[in-house]
Amino acid sequence: MDYPKNVPGAGLVNGKFADENPIAGTPGSLIPASWGNSVTQEILNAITAAGLMPSENQNDQLSLAIKELAKLDPQQNFPVQVYRKNLLINGNFDIWQRGTSNLGPYTSAYIADRFRCDWNGNAGVNISRQNFALGQVEVPNEPRYFMRWQQVSAGVGGNVHKISQAIESVRTLAGKTATLTFWAKADTARQINVTVSQYFGAGGSGETVTPIGSFQLKTSWSRYSATVQVPSLAGKTLGSSGNDFLRLSFDLPLNVLQVIDIAQIQLEEGRVSTPFELRSLGDELMMCQRYYEKTYSQDQPPGSMTGAYGALLSTVKQGQTGFASQPLAQWTFKVEKRAIPSLSLFTTTSKGVAGQWRSGSDEVSSANARTLGVSTRGVWVDNSDIGLVTQTYYIHATADAEL
Repeated sequence: MDYPKNVPGAGLVNGKFADENPIAGTPGSLIPASWGNSVTQEILNAITAAGLMPSENQNDQLSLAIKELAKLDPQQNFPVQVYRKNLLINGNFDIWQRGTSNLGPYTSAYIADRFRCDWNGNAGVNISRQNFALGQVEVPNEPRYFMRWQQVSAGVGGNVHKISQAIESVRTLAGKTATLTFWAKADTARQINVTVSQYFGAGGSGETVTPIGSFQLKTSWSRYSATVQVPSLAGKTLGSSGNDFLRLSFDLPLNVLQVIDIAQIQLEEGRVSTPFELRSLGDELMMCQRYYEKTYSQDQPPGSMTGAYGALLSTVKQGQTGFASQPLAQWTFKVEKRAIPSLSLFTTTSKGVAGQWRSGSDEVSSANARTLGVSTRGVWVDNSDIGLVTQTYYIHATADAEL
């Protein structure tokens, strides 16, 4: 709706209505019937859309209609575009619980939380966390980090050079349209291919792979986006092991020296690419910890020889003998795990035996540290050997429940 600017003789002044001025001898503006009817009809449309009956004697109906139309429908799901719209975890690459680089150029693994990097053909790849400069304007939202794939050995005959994330449950986005958005750059123009695959778990139907698109990366940061129709699950069989998932995969060029940087990855329901969802670091960490958790501080990778800070603790007191003189501690997970996790144990210092309890004096190691009663909520750690001398003992641990 607008002023009747196209109506001859309406007498608008600077595009708006004006009063008559007898002193200056200027007439007032006219209000054409078509314009007045249009304004009234727009108000009536809002009132009736809210389920109200228009009344000539009631002057608050438009405000009542606006309030009614603004209410959330309790029968509808909360709009996916508003909260937790990004189905990927750690798409901003803020969380790196396992360390900020891979263990070696020939070791495929999870590095940034929830993102797995895999390659073969004897290729050598360094995966690392890289910093965005403060105030940079190439990638929005002032992100802190991006992930770098630096191939230092091309390899021969490789058929897998992949960055991927498995999203829990193959039901995710099934039969729906989804939109992928990400930022990336490369050392030179390079093509990457992106797919989603539906894995039905052990004993289930065969994996279904659906292309999202091929993207030509540039040497400067650029935003890329595409939509995909995720197949329905009709006629498929779900496995019984609870490890089904929807996997997003970035397939990189094979058998070449290359540097590829990637940031702010978002996969959301719908046909429209919306702004990247920024979640708090606390929320993002908790979502990551459903799949992986450690006793170390967040800035310390597992295996760090940083002492007992954060480690599990047990005191063997004077007078304890035999089996009673063993360290015993319970590790209650901060976040319940997706499934029963696999456990790894680490010593707290460079002395002694790897993966064993170590005394606070750094002079005594246990011989047979072990985990007991592991569940999705926690685990006990003790030692099964001869009694240990009176000391306080420490041990670090990780719990891995990745898909």
